[in-house]
Amino acid sequence: MIRLRRSAWMVSLLVLGPVLGGCAAGSGTRGGAGGGDRKALTAEEMEASGYTDAFTVVQALRPLWLSTRGTSTINQQESVKIYMDGNLLGGPDQLRGIPIRSIASMRFLDGLEATNRWGLDHGLGAIVVSTRRERP
Repeated sequence: MIRLRRSAWMVSLLVLGPVLGGCAAGSGTRGGAGGGDRKALTAEEMEASGYTDAFTVVQALRPLWLSTRGTSTINQQESVKIYMDGNLLGGPDQLRGIPIRSIASMRFLDGLEATNRWGLDHGLGAIVVSTRRERP
């Protein structure tokens, strides 16, 4: 009788394991169009959103990219850094001046990735904007 119970338990694990594993794998992709990579935004996702500037797109589709943790120094509040085509633009407000029609993609680097790439003062991460290259 114990052998039968153990056998039934093993069968249920074999049947439910992949189902439950599939649910857990999907839990990391919350919200957003297409539910794809949460650290990237494609030109197609941005255009489908109907927004016109990069800040509004990020605020609507990837709001966690803009989150802050409070003051990191006595006088200043730290914020995510914005890079466009390898150049530092500044803070998140710089995204307001970038029209989405000029963007090929945006990628978020967390604090560790951004610090490893650009050094200290990137604790909240960075948004890397790649613009479209016009062909002659």
